[in-house]
Formats: sequence, C-alpha cells, structure tokens
Amino acid sequence: LLELAAKFRTRYLKQFYELGARNTLIKDGDPMAYVVTAGQPNAETVSRMLEILMWQGIEVYAMTSEGHFAKNPSKLSEFEDTPLGSFLIFVNQPQKNNILALFEKQVYPNRLNASGDAEVPYDVAGWTLPIQMGVDYETVWNIKGVSGFRQSLKRLDDINDARSVLNLKPAAGPFAKMPNPLTTKVRVGLYKGFGSSMDEGWTRFVFDSFQIPFKSVTQNEVKSGNLGVDTLIIPADSETFIVRGLSRERYPEAIAGGIGESGVSNIKKFVEEGGRLVCFDDSCEMVIKRFGLPLRNAVSGLRRSEFYNPGSIVKLTVDRSHAFSKGIGDSVAAYFTNSSAFDVLDASKVRVAARYASEGALLSGWMLGEKHINGKAALVEVDYGKGKIVLFAFRPQHRAQTHATYPFIFNAIER
Repeated sequence: LLELAAKFRTRYLKQFYELGARNTLIKDGDPMAYVVTAGQPNAETVSRMLEILMWQGIEVYAMTSEGHFAKNPSKLSEFEDTPLGSFLIFVNQPQKNNILALFEKQVYPNRLNASGDAEVPYDVAGWTLPIQMGVDYETVWNIKGVSGFRQSLKRLDDINDARSVLNLKPAAGPFAKMPNPLTTKVRVGLYKGFGSSMDEGWTRFVFDSFQIPFKSVTQNEVKSGNLGVDTLIIPADSETFIVRGLSRERYPEAIAGGIGESGVSNIKKFVEEGGRLVCFDDSCEMVIKRFGLPLRNAVSGLRRSEFYNPGSIVKLTVDRSHAFSKGIGDSVAAYFTNSSAFDVLDASKVRVAARYASEGALLSGWMLGEKHINGKAALVEVDYGKGKIVLFAFRPQHRAQTHATYPFIFNAIER
C-alpha cells in the first residue's frame, strides 16, 4: 500500500481533490441543506449528533439570524421561517455523499428471489442517523437570499461552539461523557456470557457513555445465584447461547456451558424475591418460554416471503401513562433488526408501554409484510412474584446509535 501511495502520489491527491470538488455541485433532485431546528428538549443528544457529524469532516453552521427556507421540493418559492439557534448543514461540500447517506430516509428495493423469499442484504437496510437519535430535522430545498444569508452563519470549529448555542456547559474534551440520567442508586447488573458478545458490548458502551455504574454478571455468578444487583439486564442473545453456552467439547470448562438450568432457576428466584429483569430482543424468547409469560412472538415462524426486516427504523406509539414513557413523546423511532413483535395473550397480566405503529410503521429501510407487526406490543412489563420483568421486542441500544430509545432503558432500569 505504501509503495503504491508513493508511486502514484500525484494521481491519488489529484483524484481525491476532484472527488471532493465534484461533491460541491448540487445535482437535480439533491436538497440544498438540512436544518436541525432550535428549541429541542434533548439538547445533549443534539450536541452529540453534531459532534458525530463534525468528527467525520462535515461542516456544520450555527444560524445567528432567522432563515427563510423552502421545505417542499415542488414549491421552491414558498418559504417558511426557521429560528436562529438552529444548525445548518449544506449538502454542497466534500462530504456530500456522507451527508445524504446520514440524513436521507433509506428506501430499500423490494428484492425477492425466485422462491419469493426476501433477498438477504449484506447488512442493514436503514440507518438515517437523526431519526435513530430522535433529533428533529428538516430538508431544505431552497434558501431565500442565500448569498447574504451565508454571511450571517457561524461555522462550528469544535463542539463547544454548538454547546454554547444550546445553552449547555462546555465539554471537557471530544466525546465527553453524557450526564447520568438515573435518579436513584440502583444496582445494575449486565449479563456477560462467553458466547456472542456484540450486543452486550454495545450496552456496556452506552452505560459507560452515560456514566451509569454497573457490574458485569458472569454465567458462573448466575449459576451460583450470587447476583448482588437490583436490576439484571440480559442483552440480545438466543436461548441456546444463554442456557447452553459454548460447547464443552470445544471450550474449557471455565467458560463452557452457559447459565444452565440452575441459572434459569436462580434468575426466577431473583425476580420472585423482588428483582427486576430486563431483556433485549432475542433474550426475550427464553424468558417468555421459561417463565411461562402470556406473550407470543407474532413473527416467529413466518417465512421470508411473509415477513422480513433485516435492520430498519420503525415507528412506535407510546403509552404516555406508563412510567417508561418519561422523556419520550407520543411516538418514537426504534430499531428493528430481525426482531420480535408480541401478541399479548392475557391483557390483565401484561402492561404495554409501546406498540409498533398501527400503520406506516416503516420510517427508513425495508420491511416486507409490515401488517404482521402493526399494532403489536413492542415494550411490555409483567409482574412476577414480588419483582418485574421488562421485555423489549427490539434493540433499544442498537450499535449505540439509537439515542431515541435510550430513555426506555433508563426508565426500565430503576422503576
């Protein structure tokens, strides 16, 4: 690689420059800019999103005066007022393709194979960043008096420029820790098995980012019943990995075997005696089955020709009377990646905090057979003995990007 870079140095530099220069040209169908509107209640999340953009080399501007923007691509001469204190990201800059990828809603093609099953994509199908983070933004197709308006903008040089506009305290450094949202000193345990580790790692990253104290609970501690926590979280993992774990034929005894049947019994006892159990996505299956909960996964067993969602942003409707809704509006964007949707079999025993939207649930990405999740329960709470069980049918901390659904986690931990 170094040899090629040295040999073709001039060509690489020239073509890299030309690539960036071409991105400063607006093509037909491209928006002019995106605006992150002022006055949003989640200022810390807005700050974090702007920092993510700036870290990637995207130019972000603070509006020091009111802007007049056309927000309808078919009505370019009809302008709406946007208040100062908003943030503007012009599309015509070297990072244009990245900006469009982050802000546009993904519309994935309906790709089916010869048998009618959904064709599996390489990774996920939708990832619009501000939607995942719960940050309001609008698409700008035209700006009234754009040349003069540009002169009033202030380019952000570091994140504290943005935090000043947002009336937040200066950050101590890049990607500084977020404020701890918990109001009580609840003892949080995060199950850390020896099998798959990705979802547990993202959960740990979220807790570290928000300065939430927690302890990693190993499978051996679960088997011994020595949990020492008030709330136990089991990240997205299958029943097989949780209970059976790694094969004893291939791995040392110290890390093989999962929590076993004794571990399942100990978790039951933990909840019965007043503990709180919180499960993300795949791990819900084990708890529903082993605890005999009156719930059923509505999309379990469906073929890929009937239902498929490989990773997309979906809309939830929120029960504002439920304690889990604190810090969340009537609806919220959540991440669904081959996740679940619950049929409630006994409404007297299950409290539903959020449901998938009854229509128009897909916000960005691809979903085949949406009708199978419309109106189904997405976040539920069930009493079990003296304790409670909280089941997320989706991943509320997916890849540590889904800030929009973080409040559900924080509320579920301590209530």
